[in-house]
Amino acid sequence: MVKTLQAVVFDLDGLLVDSEPAWYRVRTEMVGRFGLTWTDDDQKALMGKSTAAWIEYVHGKLQGRLSREEVFDQTISGMVSHYRAGNVRVMPGAVEALRYCLRSSKLGLASGSPKVLIDEALRSNGWERTFTQVISSDTVARGKPSPDVYLKVMRLLGVELSATLIVEDSESGILAGKTAGAAVVAVPREKLMPSRDALQTADVVIPSLLNLEDAINKINHSTQ
Repeated sequence: MVKTLQAVVFDLDGLLVDSEPAWYRVRTEMVGRFGLTWTDDDQKALMGKSTAAWIEYVHGKLQGRLSREEVFDQTISGMVSHYRAGNVRVMPGAVEALRYCLRSSKLGLASGSPKVLIDEALRSNGWERTFTQVISSDTVARGKPSPDVYLKVMRLLGVELSATLIVEDSESGILAGKTAGAAVVAVPREKLMPSRDALQTADVVIPSLLNLEDAINKINHSTQ
């Protein structure tokens, strides 16, 4: 549990921005060109995962019809197009949650997305100066559910594990945050719901970032 909150670290995709529909469309179109189907289970399997992990998954799904480099290039090109066309909306409560946390804490961002897409998300929403540290899982040895990306961002923020709150929507992210030793607030998506076991590891589960202030107050109260 958190003692005195020093930092709040957010995931990006599916939590701050509703990018999952764009990822879904890009991957559906990619595999559809070869008569294959991209499913909700495929999408759920890649939530929070590193670039290397999703490239390998999609490459396997395509059974070698595209090279790994082509999978990466076509995916990134499609996602950048969606961002620049304004097709990726901000999640309800995201702006309010960031403003609230900025009043008293350092903010970090730890995402499985490659840096180019993180930069697009921050630029398109005017968040370039919101976060003290922004880390992609591509810069660590292992992506979520391993805790590496969270351990790195907390080290760079200069905060203690026990004084950090992580906010996540995916199963792999929730597990990564808890393994890192931080408190975790889970904000699951109904369509891509984490398992019950994963949700039970979170300190608080809320339906929306609109409820984050209450969740933080609950965690703080439980440590007093």
